[in-house]
Amino acid sequence: MTMATLLGIRSAPWWRSLCAAVLCVGSAWVQAQPSPFIGDAPPFVDLAGNVVESGPAGRALQGWHDALDSLLFHGEGQVNVVHIGGSHLQADLWSQQARQRLTQLAPGIRSARGAAFPYGLARTNNPWWYQVDGKGGWSAVRNVTRGDTSLLGLTGISITTRDTAATVRLFPRKDSDVPFTPFQRVRVLHRMDSAFSVYAWSSDTTLQILRTVHPEEGFTAFAFSREEDTLQLHFTRSDSTARSFTLLGLLLDSEAPGLVYHAIGVNGASTASYLRCQRFTSDLALIAPQLVIFSVGINDAHDAEFDPARFKRNYAGLIARVRAAAPGASILLTTNSDSYFKRRVANRNAFKVRDAMRELAVEEGVAVWDLFGVMGGLGSIAKWEAAGYAQKDRIHLNRKGYTLLGDLQVAALMEAYGEHLKRSARP
Repeated sequence: MTMATLLGIRSAPWWRSLCAAVLCVGSAWVQAQPSPFIGDAPPFVDLAGNVVESGPAGRALQGWHDALDSLLFHGEGQVNVVHIGGSHLQADLWSQQARQRLTQLAPGIRSARGAAFPYGLARTNNPWWYQVDGKGGWSAVRNVTRGDTSLLGLTGISITTRDTAATVRLFPRKDSDVPFTPFQRVRVLHRMDSAFSVYAWSSDTTLQILRTVHPEEGFTAFAFSREEDTLQLHFTRSDSTARSFTLLGLLLDSEAPGLVYHAIGVNGASTASYLRCQRFTSDLALIAPQLVIFSVGINDAHDAEFDPARFKRNYAGLIARVRAAAPGASILLTTNSDSYFKRRVANRNAFKVRDAMRELAVEEGVAVWDLFGVMGGLGSIAKWEAAGYAQKDRIHLNRKGYTLLGDLQVAALMEAYGEHLKRSARP
């Protein structure tokens, strides 16, 4: 079946009604059986509670639902999801599973990598799905360093070089079981002296690369004549007095209709960490997301001086920045995963985090997914560890656990979308 035929079918009124019926039946079915997104979930997982709390008539997710309608039924638009967190997200295990599931919603959905960063050059762990290497001296800054005022963007991490022989290369990992999605458009987010320049290059002379510099917005864009899976950057300096080039992030995508799932994570990051990122709003505006998911809070809750009121204020600030960047975007807060203090004591601050997020949902008109409750509540991480889903620190999960998290998240989002279709579908 060709893409044109497929999109034609999706545009037909009967297709919309059919999808509504299928998804709504699935919504009811998931209450009694494991979701098709989940498979066999362990018994301590609360499948019945795996729902998104999105307010009256699902209004908090309306922007996301409208974007999905446009993509699924008309083959139009690029749907961007931005998922922000700490170490749960930096490894890109949870987000990768969600990314893969969402692109399986219907045949023909295209996807792109989205946000990426050469974490290895910052001497920290890189997502397994791609590798990075480079030359030259690079110094790193992360948003978790208190008191540091260095410029940071949406990714919360930067690397800086003063070496014109420096290079950056991002390429697929050969032994990964997840294919690296090719890209045709790259935006390099940066701060650089006017005498510094960044270029993309390839040893294939048949590849055409169009370069456009946007100094005021702080990025250089590259358009490739065909899809590529390897990005190679090098730097030049036209003036010996030029001081440095700071790389703030990479956006790898395509102009074709599809779904892009951007994973943003910095180990140890809290709500305050992302508030100190000066270009958070302007970088997010470049993505123009339809859904922003915040999974930030576990590091706040592990602070001995955790203050729920300050936590709410910080989140209100993050929500304001999202709305300044993308006024129509839906916002989803995920409550903390269950965790322990030093493997011995269950962290009861998870209840305070959940209460704060539910209060914010009412005050700010955002949605909430109660991950804490879905996992099984206080002390459940010990069960996840015993069943082989979590690491021994009783804070982080392993790949099996994060895969289940991604499946649970998408199942909850799709149940909410099914309810939206049920409300909006017409005979």
